[in-house]
Amino acid sequence: MTRIIAAMLAAAAVCACAETTATIATRPQPAGPVFVMQPIWRSHESGNTSRDFRVIDTEVVTRILAIVRERFPAAEHAESGPPGASTVLPGYPLAVDGEVLTTEEFRAASWAREHGAAYLLVPTIREWKEMRTDDPIGALIVPHSSVALTLRLMRLRPAGLAGRAEFTNRARFTLNQPADRLLDGRFREVILRLVSGAA
Repeated sequence: MTRIIAAMLAAAAVCACAETTATIATRPQPAGPVFVMQPIWRSHESGNTSRDFRVIDTEVVTRILAIVRERFPAAEHAESGPPGASTVLPGYPLAVDGEVLTTEEFRAASWAREHGAAYLLVPTIREWKEMRTDDPIGALIVPHSSVALTLRLMRLRPAGLAGRAEFTNRARFTLNQPADRLLDGRFREVILRLVSGAA
């Protein structure tokens, strides 16, 4: 029985994820650099392990930046600036159709525009669940690790929504691997499609 489970897990390591993505595209926009801000968190469930938000933030930004730089080599991480610098770009709040915006996003948008960006990519983490088990049988029991992100591409000159994408990915087995492994090649494809309108 143990050998059967081990064989199943080994085979699953090659295709351990099942994902769903949906992207809303918009018309092509004028060319310009795309900056990436720190993720916004809307997720409260962590799975059965603790989360280090700073580590996850770094992993997500690093991954997104590497992908965006395939199209825009000058892409940078947009700083949120000092706490007092919360300048709101004209028209920015109205451009997201009533969505709740954070002061960090306002500051990142202002910083990005001041440093030459034409677009700001805003990632929102809606789900970041990491499951671990020391029991081989537990690898087959749900729930498994999963991630869900909304990616919003904001035009900065003038302020407006340039595009939005949704990405979800769920592991089929609990293999004691970090959830950031779910940001796979399909995640890359979603981001490249999203920023293609800025090229």
